Amino acid sequence: MSDSIPDIVTDLDMPDRTSPDFDADAEFAASLTVEQRQALSSQLDEIYHQVPATCCAGSGECCVLTDDEMREGYATMFPLYLAEYVRIAEYVRHEEPAERARDLLGHTQERPGQCPFLGADRGCTIYPVRPLICRTYAVLDKETIDAAAKLHADEMPEEWVRGFVRREGAMHCPRVTVMQPDKLVQHIHNLISYTYERTMARLSRDVFEQLPEARRKAVRKQIRRRGWPTRWTWGGFNALVQARASWIEQHLKTYWKRAQLNDLD
Repeated sequence: MSDSIPDIVTDLDMPDRTSPDFDADAEFAASLTVEQRQALSSQLDEIYHQVPATCCAGSGECCVLTDDEMREGYATMFPLYLAEYVRIAEYVRHEEPAERARDLLGHTQERPGQCPFLGADRGCTIYPVRPLICRTYAVLDKETIDAAAKLHADEMPEEWVRGFVRREGAMHCPRVTVMQPDKLVQHIHNLISYTYERTMARLSRDVFEQLPEARRKAVRKQIRRRGWPTRWTWGGFNALVQARASWIEQHLKTYWKRAQLNDLD
């Protein structure tokens, strides 16, 4: 994104919640109710439970893009579903120090070279609520991918199987060990059949409907589409969910036009 687009201002930048400026954005507050957050967490955990647990070297290499990967259009922690984003944002607000939370929720770089949640020790700072893409990364090695493609060739659409091989083959890491091999059969089926994606998209559409109507209308006016992307990036969703009304009105249209990863849906 160009430097001509200023950083967003979130409610964390306005600690005095009694000020008139804060009250002006009260109807834009994009947090879910406690009950909605609990229900969402349960539904996400049910999906994540189907992914085999892994153990890795903890180098953080998968969280940083090389120069070649940047040129080729890769992105870290992508795709991130709106349902996952909302849960992670809530985690950041409650678990991170105020200054760190402010930086993370104000981050609008759509495709950074490094995941914003990579810690100084190369560990993940949101590990308990990390998204699906991070949980499924490198679960399958090349031999498993090839065997699964052959096994499902006659029972799944050819396009689905080819997509599975292409996606999973690009996420191989020899330093990852699968700790729950008994879950591999169902996991592979979910990947090839797009079960994970369809479920995540449905949850994200539900979350969209739970966000304040004032925010949805303001964003819709600027991006000229009825709904939001069900999947995007951390920085992209910050621009939609965290920005105050004035930023959305003045800068979102330009931000949206310059985005590279907002056309998945």
